[in-house]
Amino acid sequence: MDSTSLFRKLLVLTAAAGLGCSTLVASAAHADPSAPDVPDVVVASPSGGDKVFFPDATMLADGRLVTVFYQAPSHSRYDGKYMWTESIDEGANWSTPRTLIDTPLDDRDAQITQLSDGTIIVNFFRMDWTNEATTGIVPHGSWVIRSGDGGITWSQPVPVNSSMSCGCGPVSGAYPLGWNATTGKILELDSGDLLVPLYGTRSDSAVGQASVVRSTDGGLTWPIENESMIPIPSGVSLSEIAITKTAGDGVEALIRTAGPAGPTYSSRSIDGGATWSVPEQTTMKGQAHHLLTLQDGRLLATYGDRSRQFVAGEPVAGRIREVCGTWNEAPDLLLFRVMSSDDQGDPSTVELSGSRFFTVSYDTTLGIVGTYSSLSDYDALPPVVTPGGPISPPQDSILNLTAMRDASELSFTTDLQSGHANHPETKPSAALDGVAKYWYSALGGLATPASPKEYTVNFVTPQTIDWIGLNLKVGYPESVEISFSQDGVNWELPVQQRTETSVANKIEWQPTPEATIRAIRVKITDSFGGSAMLSELNLAHEGPGVSVPLQPHVSVTPSVLTSAAFRGSGVRVSGAGYPAGQSLSVLLDGVQITTATTSECGVFSVPLVVQGASIGVHTLVVSDGTNSAQTKLELRAESTGTSTLELESEGE
Repeated sequence: MDSTSLFRKLLVLTAAAGLGCSTLVASAAHADPSAPDVPDVVVASPSGGDKVFFPDATMLADGRLVTVFYQAPSHSRYDGKYMWTESIDEGANWSTPRTLIDTPLDDRDAQITQLSDGTIIVNFFRMDWTNEATTGIVPHGSWVIRSGDGGITWSQPVPVNSSMSCGCGPVSGAYPLGWNATTGKILELDSGDLLVPLYGTRSDSAVGQASVVRSTDGGLTWPIENESMIPIPSGVSLSEIAITKTAGDGVEALIRTAGPAGPTYSSRSIDGGATWSVPEQTTMKGQAHHLLTLQDGRLLATYGDRSRQFVAGEPVAGRIREVCGTWNEAPDLLLFRVMSSDDQGDPSTVELSGSRFFTVSYDTTLGIVGTYSSLSDYDALPPVVTPGGPISPPQDSILNLTAMRDASELSFTTDLQSGHANHPETKPSAALDGVAKYWYSALGGLATPASPKEYTVNFVTPQTIDWIGLNLKVGYPESVEISFSQDGVNWELPVQQRTETSVANKIEWQPTPEATIRAIRVKITDSFGGSAMLSELNLAHEGPGVSVPLQPHVSVTPSVLTSAAFRGSGVRVSGAGYPAGQSLSVLLDGVQITTATTSECGVFSVPLVVQGASIGVHTLVVSDGTNSAQTKLELRAESTGTSTLELESEGE
């Protein structure tokens, strides 16, 4: 056994000797997600007159699961401290808490991370509430401590330097402008650089901002010149920020916004946090987000949910984003809620063995609590209906079943054989006539689970399918099962099961795993309002070579530039939804000024160099030579009356 392994084993044995049982003891199996009102384990309980809040957890390389948490008489306005507790059985039992941080000020929102060299690093911020009633609250910025011996001894705190640090502005709300705080973990990049996420305000504006500050020496120093600001969307005030690493040099951020029910925004960097896309609104309404990159590359966000979909407070919820997907496509899983209190939340999640997770959060009555979940809990959730309408394939990928029928390239069989004296358009072939209206349908008797109705299409030559579109009985709910046959004789298990109420002239599309088939069967298993009806069946195959057009959400930040604004934030152009690895030209009024290459997920963000441009409104175009998207860029003179601006990207 080498010395490192022996040291880790000794640490585990030392920790085990001090373990005490929690109030509730959970097995290592994941919890039943149908019982979110009962935690699986209590990690730490209130102590004396103190309550416990704001936990953060991490799994150390030696197998210890560590949780750090805040202890104070109240949520804020007291001189609180941070505690440390650990588990050697994946969260079932926890050691007696010990003090981690206790300075003369209020130490808040500590986040714990272990670096690749074994160093444990903790970031937190400090407040002084002493003279709040007279001279006001004094923010003391964000700080970092390090341990090289597994958490036994710690360095003195070092400051994180930021443009949101001076505390020299006028009082706005509770604080003087020019403050920063941190509530997201430090992130280690492949290069060894560290990023700490901050939020706060600058001294000249009450608008909330977010940034990352880079350390290139393992967290010993955090220079102000290494700060990268995240663009501020128009009309939005940014707040708490969490970050995680994605493929290559990618970094993903989730950002809380101001207000009791402000939506969560997401931003991406493809250059290791040097530049950031303009944050985009998501369907989440969360606080104190935690981001975790899973072993399969997907992202797990856990957060205090403020949407009131589960309870009036801030229960803990989670959602998983696919590698190149969006947060809006992911459904929410309720992990833990307290019906009697709204002071709850601030989750942190670690990935355990066997595709399981352990999430810590807090409740002011129970204390710091832990909840188990698994990938299967998330995978079992129903899909999200895309806001603004259903997804659909490109128009040129839809098979023309009407033309194929007329050319005898397909045939159909069905027991939907009814007609109507006043509607000759109602006939068995009408499900393939290209018209999605009520009477332009194949019509039959009442469909029930015991007596379903069927419509089967057989192809002369095999067809490759990856989308299925339906219009059923307009105005009435119907349930269907859809199955494929590879040979036109034997049928596979249903690839889709739906219950829909169709709208006239609207095809409801759903993607399906790509398959090459000889036949497809739509089985109507339940119909309401009398007879069964299939108004329209559509099929599509995107396949290779189908063009993916540029999406029109290209933006430049700031969109209105003065030299003063430029000095404060830098200028960049960004976009999303493009083909992966696509080379793009960025043109200002038809003249190319820079180039960009999209990441594997089709996003880009590049500094924008604007030199010698005239005052006024300009057209910024991003193009791949065939497809293009554009936005506006306005250059304004400063109040000194200069007539032109010569701007260069920040740092050049």
